[in-house]
Amino acid sequence: MALGLILGRQLANFYIPKPPPPVPMPITDIDTVPENPYKVKLGKLIDYIEEDYVDKVNTDSIVDLTINSILRKLDPHSTYISKNDIEEVAETMSGKFVGVGISFYMYNDTIAVIKPVEGSDAMHKGIRFGDRILMAGRDTLFKKHLNTDKIKNILKGEMESKVDLTIYRKSSDSIFKLSIERKFIPIRSIDCFYKVNDTLGYIRMNRFAETTTDEFTSALKALEKEGINSLILDLRNNSGGFLNVGIQIADEFLHKNKMIVFTKNNRKEIEETYATDGGLFEDKPLFVLVNENSASASEIVAGALQDNDRGVIVGRRTFGKGLVQSEMPLPDGSAVRLTTARYYTPTGRSIQKPYNLRHQRRSFEIDEASIPDSLKFITPKGKVVYGGGGIYPDVYVPIDMKPETYMVNEVLNSGLTNFFLFEYLDKHPSQNRRPSKAYFITDYKISKEMLKAFAIFLRNRRIQIDFNRNVGDISKHLKASLAEIWFNDNVAGLIRNQNDFYIEKCLYYYKAKHTTVTPHKTKTRRRTANL
Repeated sequence: MALGLILGRQLANFYIPKPPPPVPMPITDIDTVPENPYKVKLGKLIDYIEEDYVDKVNTDSIVDLTINSILRKLDPHSTYISKNDIEEVAETMSGKFVGVGISFYMYNDTIAVIKPVEGSDAMHKGIRFGDRILMAGRDTLFKKHLNTDKIKNILKGEMESKVDLTIYRKSSDSIFKLSIERKFIPIRSIDCFYKVNDTLGYIRMNRFAETTTDEFTSALKALEKEGINSLILDLRNNSGGFLNVGIQIADEFLHKNKMIVFTKNNRKEIEETYATDGGLFEDKPLFVLVNENSASASEIVAGALQDNDRGVIVGRRTFGKGLVQSEMPLPDGSAVRLTTARYYTPTGRSIQKPYNLRHQRRSFEIDEASIPDSLKFITPKGKVVYGGGGIYPDVYVPIDMKPETYMVNEVLNSGLTNFFLFEYLDKHPSQNRRPSKAYFITDYKISKEMLKAFAIFLRNRRIQIDFNRNVGDISKHLKASLAEIWFNDNVAGLIRNQNDFYIEKCLYYYKAKHTTVTPHKTKTRRRTANL
């Protein structure tokens, strides 16, 4: 879905927020401080380019390229954030921004509303699906070839400030104005949560941001009120976020004084973090879903639980990012996220995959016989776990490597279903009638006419999919996208996860009343290996 103002840039790095301003130090005679010759060398080069290069150049861009080049030589995860990007990145990880609160789609060079954000002034004022936003104040927004960033800059503003929107409503062929108050708009970390059955709940988490712990505890408490006593925590495709938030989430599942993680910096200083008292879900059955795109904070949570013999990790080997970044501000308002420590799971595992393998396709399965003893670790209950490149699950889910399956999944998860549905419902308003939620979940079927229209929609974009072989997946994704428009993300998530093989695996072990997985081998626990 073109979420416009809702979506920020997802981060693949696991980092610590920028530190507070430094404490002033005593004044030192500058002549007594030796200059770093490398800094002088770079500064002199930039001076020569500015003063003597034959053409005019943008010095800022050269400096940015230099910084990026230096960081690339260090490791794959140290990054530079330009001054232009810093606000968007900060908003993404803060979990909110100030805006009018609409999800939109650029349709025929006009802002078309998909839905207002729940709780926003746009929702309270009655903005709805299909409305076209023609103007914001004196800014014309249609037939201007505006990109998303430009539209965001126009619609965003100060907290509680107001903007007059001129709106065209096709259903009544009318143009009218609404004064919309800008408010904090959440960037959700929890995509959805719902009951899988009477006693098993499901929560999908997409990042570890400032608001994630509050969102998670709210979702978990809501599910517990509905009677669940077991949980599936879905961390698939969750690329990470804040270190302390990952620790907070793991803490909800572990008893007091159980180690969650420890970090080690370049001075060999070790900082250990342990669970505190009063976790919300310390003793109840737990499954954690991971895949090859689960990284950093996701791996902290999965590793802490696995090493403490807590729950069952289901899926495929995770990404393998065992480094911590600290954000460090630069004088012009930009920043660097610099790798400042490695992290280790409670048994002492480093799950950082080797840098020289980061561009190579890895096997998602592990051949136990080929793994050296130095990468094998033992949990307190005797289960063998592995270091050296990601968290390997307790229950493995094979990947479907057929090119056709990959293509279908890429198309269906790209947002094209949402764009298609907007155009289809806009042209066929009689089809835009929401049934009851109970009927929709259990009985609603995607019509042959809609499937045929979607095939034409894709064909016009030169995308070929075998509808006969994939009609089940296509219908399911179209229905889930309809649920986003008609109901909410929880209903959409429930539909999208129907027949999900990961969840089927969880249900198998859940019904068999397995909450831990029997280890293949046991040996003496070795705490200091691989440090």
